Amino acid sequence: MIFVTTYKVKPFLTKEETAELMGVFAANGPGPGTTAHYLAADGSHGMVISENDDIGAAYRNILNYTQWVEYDTKVMLDIDEAVPHIMDALS
Repeated sequence: MIFVTTYKVKPFLTKEETAELMGVFAANGPGPGTTAHYLAADGSHGMVISENDDIGAAYRNILNYTQWVEYDTKVMLDIDEAVPHIMDALS
């Protein structure tokens, strides 16, 4: 499955909290199957694209960061997979 996760760091983190978050990221790294990880140039949010069939492992990784980060994850369909379903629904 392909997932697109957007995230925001919780507001008003101190420098110490940010350093702790970065330390946890250095120790645990990105989630399994991460293919791309982007951060908005204005620092407002980030986006992770991953491909993984083990949702439990992905969830476990997110738990490393929920103290500092809020997440929104969507399961994505490839357009070639989605179009036949759209066409079927239209008929």
